[in-house]
Amino acid sequence: MATFPERLTELIAEKEIKSHELADVIGVNITTINDWKRGKYQVHLTNAIKLADFFACSLEYLMGRIEHDVKDFKPRACPPFYSQFLAVLKQRDCTTYRLRKDTSISGGHFDSWKTGNDPLVITLITIAEYLDITLDYLIGRED
Repeated sequence: MATFPERLTELIAEKEIKSHELADVIGVNITTINDWKRGKYQVHLTNAIKLADFFACSLEYLMGRIEHDVKDFKPRACPPFYSQFLAVLKQRDCTTYRLRKDTSISGGHFDSWKTGNDPLVITLITIAEYLDITLDYLIGRED
């Protein structure tokens, strides 16, 4: 399986664009793109969605969780993250308490998200794996 840095590098090459062009399109600094490609920093959800939208792929594919993307993936507009997160937990009959106890995710993350802070995708991967769902389902991009 590819890692996020490998997949990002691959997608940039396939699209035949320069890193600085991608940086301009999604509204980040060129250094940020290069740091992601080197695996120096993790990507936040908002930027991961921008990347997935730009490359017309699922977050699952972008993050290297699947090898082949779904053809004609058409994401839904994402609802606010925290409310979607709580709705998914309810659907899965899970609580934030249980999630904290069974994973390495601290309660501070939930408090931070509740006030509107952007989660790191690596943390969402832990949640998606725990709940046995896709990232796109977790954030409301797919049914």
